[in-house]
Amino acid sequence: MDISQKQIDDMKEMYRKEGKEISDTEASEATYNLTNFAELILDISMKQAKLKHRLRKEPDGFPVDGQYSCLICGYSINSENGWYDKLGPKCLICTKAVKDGVIPAFVCENRDSYYKTWHLKDKFGIKTPTAKKLVKDGKLKARIVLTADGKPHEYIFLKKENRRFRQNAERRKATRQEFPPEFAKGF
Repeated sequence: MDISQKQIDDMKEMYRKEGKEISDTEASEATYNLTNFAELILDISMKQAKLKHRLRKEPDGFPVDGQYSCLICGYSINSENGWYDKLGPKCLICTKAVKDGVIPAFVCENRDSYYKTWHLKDKFGIKTPTAKKLVKDGKLKARIVLTADGKPHEYIFLKKENRRFRQNAERRKATRQEFPPEFAKGF
């Protein structure tokens, strides 16, 4: 993409109005970055419009075209193991779980409505074996997405089904040290 001197001057003027002076090099780079960002947004918007148009023709969905990540489990998907429907791109296993009601559809639209196993480790310090034990003991409710052969593919912990656990875990975490002990030794 060629950047004209007028575009560079316009960028410098925008910065000047904000009270900052920038060089021609900085203005050129900023203009180039802004132009590329706008092109990227346009490309994404056009791709989304094409997908919505295709969904009108195929309302039940269709195999994904290209590489995506499943909205639910995060696994890499392609045309062989991925599906695109009104909820977005998902692996075939998660698509079936949503269709069968194992996972509510809102999980695809609101990623802040649930935790995955790694979230429990990251947010509350609960390792996977501990989480599975809490599920087994009935202290934590999981929506378990199973593969075709009955093995767990993903554990989904809906926040609304685990409110008491979440409150207790957040309270417990708030009383712990902010940094791990080995990190604090360096101070």
